[in-house]
This record gives sequence, structure tokens and C-alpha cells, in this order.
Amino acid sequence: MRSNVVGSAAEYRRPRASSVDAAFQRDVRAPAPPQMPIFRSRLQGELLARLLLGPRREASMLDLAVMLRTDLGSVMRETERLSRAGVLTLAGRLASRDELSPLYEPLARLVMLTFGPPTVVAEEFGRLPAVREAHLFGPWAARYAGVPGDQPHDVEVLVIGTLSSEAAFDAAQETAARLGLPVHPVVRTPAQWTDDTDPFLREIRAAPLHPVIDTAP
Repeated sequence: MRSNVVGSAAEYRRPRASSVDAAFQRDVRAPAPPQMPIFRSRLQGELLARLLLGPRREASMLDLAVMLRTDLGSVMRETERLSRAGVLTLAGRLASRDELSPLYEPLARLVMLTFGPPTVVAEEFGRLPAVREAHLFGPWAARYAGVPGDQPHDVEVLVIGTLSSEAAFDAAQETAARLGLPVHPVVRTPAQWTDDTDPFLREIRAAPLHPVIDTAP
């Protein structure tokens, strides 16, 4: 993946008219995402999620392209548009959110509901047939329940199923790479989940839970 992105960077420095025109047309014609069609593309929604959610951070254009699995030119165009709109700030090739912008809080809430951790967790853990349920717990679940607080720094996921810890770890790594946040999975079998004697699970049940996957009959 990295070699593809580096190649895109080289092409951007020495553009050829045909390749630039084709990339522009791909970007313009990209369909609006089904989660929230007011965003101009899925790339825009995912880019906003990486920069508006979680702790404030600067990200390079190249890192964003790798994280979002797209080409460098598309990332540069989107960040420049969002900078002109007053949503992001740019310092050379580094992008970060503008927390002083009046758009920041309402837009971050909208992005959280449409492109936030539940969407990515559902996609990555949903690929595993052994997963019956998945829930966010901890600070992210609290934010989705409307509990005020700072942007969480990591994502805690309760996974119910018969999958191995290695499979859960791999899915968590993919999720973390896309979100740019650490992801900590906790795996329990269906029998363990219904056991009320586990103090850790009792603590999880007593706090907000945000369902992400539910394939139980």
C-alpha cells in the first residue's frame, strides 16, 4: 500500500495532464456516501472522521492517504477544500482541525454519528463469521449515549462470539489503522456474556453500551 501512495506522490510532483484529469474526474464523480449524502464523497466523510474525532493531532497528507487507502492527490484536494471552508487548518503538508471554528462541534457530532468508530468497527469485525455481537463500551459508548466529556483517545470493543483472540486482534489492528486510534477488543463467548458472575462484565453492563453488530437470532 505504501508503495502505491509514494508513487502517487511522485506523480503529483511531475503531473501529466491525462493522469491529473482522470484523478480529478474520479474525485468529482465519486458518489455521495449512503451514511450521509450531504457529504460530497465517502473520502470526505472518512477524512473528517480522522481529523475531527479523537484527540487533536496533526496528520501529514501522506499519512492520511495511507490511513484512508487512497491517493495523495485526492487527500490534498479534500484538505484544501476543508481548509478554505474553515474546518481544517493547514501548515504546509500537515492538517489538523480548527477547534475555534463555529463549525467544529456540530460537524464533529455529525461525523461521529455517520463515520465514527461504530461504522469502522462494524465493517472490520463484521467480516468475521464467528462474531455474533459487538458493542462499544467505555468513553466512546458514553459519548454516543450523550454523556458529555473530552474526545476519547482509544476505542474499547466488546466482541461476543467464538472467534480466537488472534482474529480479534487482527480486526482491531485494521480498525485502528483506519481510525488512527488504538482499538482494544475484549472477546467473550455467548455463554460467558450471559454469565452474571463475571465482575468485569457486570461493570461493562452497568455503564453505557453502544451496539455495533447483532447477528443473534
